[in-house]
Amino acid sequence: MRRLLPAFILTLLPVLLIGCTRDWRVGDDDPPNIVLIVVDTLRADHLGCYGYERPTSPHIDTLCGMSTVFDRAYSHSPWTMPSVASMLTGLEPREHGITSWGDPLEQQLVTIAEVLSDNGYHTGAAVSHYILKPDYHFDQGFEVYNTTALELGSVHDSVTSDHIYRYGKKLTMPDRGEPWFVMLHFFDPHAWYQPHPEFDFGTEEMDLYDGEIAYTDLHIGKLLDTLHRREQMRDTIVVIIADHGEAFMDHGHKQHTISLYEELIRVPFIIWVPGFEARRMDTVVAETQLAPTLLSLAGLPIPPSMRAPPIPFDATGFLEGEDRTIYAETKRRTNKQAMIEGDWKYMEDRLRRTSKLYDLASDPGETENLKAKDRERTKDLRGKLRDYRAQGRIQVETVELSSETQAALEALGYMGGADAPEPAFPDPRHEPVPDVVDPELSPE
Repeated sequence: MRRLLPAFILTLLPVLLIGCTRDWRVGDDDPPNIVLIVVDTLRADHLGCYGYERPTSPHIDTLCGMSTVFDRAYSHSPWTMPSVASMLTGLEPREHGITSWGDPLEQQLVTIAEVLSDNGYHTGAAVSHYILKPDYHFDQGFEVYNTTALELGSVHDSVTSDHIYRYGKKLTMPDRGEPWFVMLHFFDPHAWYQPHPEFDFGTEEMDLYDGEIAYTDLHIGKLLDTLHRREQMRDTIVVIIADHGEAFMDHGHKQHTISLYEELIRVPFIIWVPGFEARRMDTVVAETQLAPTLLSLAGLPIPPSMRAPPIPFDATGFLEGEDRTIYAETKRRTNKQAMIEGDWKYMEDRLRRTSKLYDLASDPGETENLKAKDRERTKDLRGKLRDYRAQGRIQVETVELSSETQAALEALGYMGGADAPEPAFPDPRHEPVPDVVDPELSPE
């Protein structure tokens, strides 16, 4: 494999690690700029800074070495729409109500872009997935919301990282003098995986996936290098996060949307804050904490609608706090729910009436179902999940899909009901042997 010398490491690492003058600090009157980089379908354990051996992410790894890295960060859903909605609103899927393709981001919900715009920020975004189009109201609060990456061709076999990077360069240098908030959505690691000769890890599906990550990392590095050369890293908060991960038969499935195992809902979460010490955090955090945390760092009030608490910090950096109890769910071709409490993870398949219990501390790969061995803990977590489910969800108005969007989603293999087979990478091993039916789980 050909190894490229990462420009970002050469230009940024020596300066920032040896020490440069940075202007903005938490508590300053002048607000910081904010860049939110969302990488679609990026597994945490396929980045070097999360322990991966392949050189898929040298530029992200460099930023990790200077930033806060959350080792136990979770998405609330294994597909894009509910996950990104949770990032922007601070609400879980049960609260914002997005469970299917026809569910938009309700316009009465408050997004971080709206709060920042109301407080003098120039807000802009560039996205590269059909289901983030303005049809679904994800543009709420953005003065500029660019979807031209979708004009490059079918999203499942086009390459868009360079386009998002180039548009991101423009968005991070607005004409006016106000602070800015920019969200960039990189789609390339999503299937179908395209080959990149400069990142040749092999020809198997995972090899191509890793090449897509490396290609995306290269363009993230270019953006970070641009910010550094403009001396904008001194007053800019940078976040790198994923909406969900990807499965490669880890638990009998490929791609995403239809299960809640760690490879799908544990996500990378990296925050660069000027003046903060580099730290690795073991506290369990959730994507819903992203928006309130960024608002708190900027010294702005958090709207009551954002129910998740910000991650605590002081003048030196983020602080270890209480683990969040994580609730995750998916109703894409299935009906599954999960909760994580400390090191314990409990999952239910509401259609098949099965359940699983895992100790993530001793079994991070989720290989041994402890439900029968620890009935008391299973009963406790089941009750908590039942209570959580009983809180209900808000009602959302469905959006009728345009013929263009529906065709694009069908091409991606996304359309279909709960009983539809997983469309990607047909494999006779796809459907795992069902677990034993749990008599205490009633069908819905």
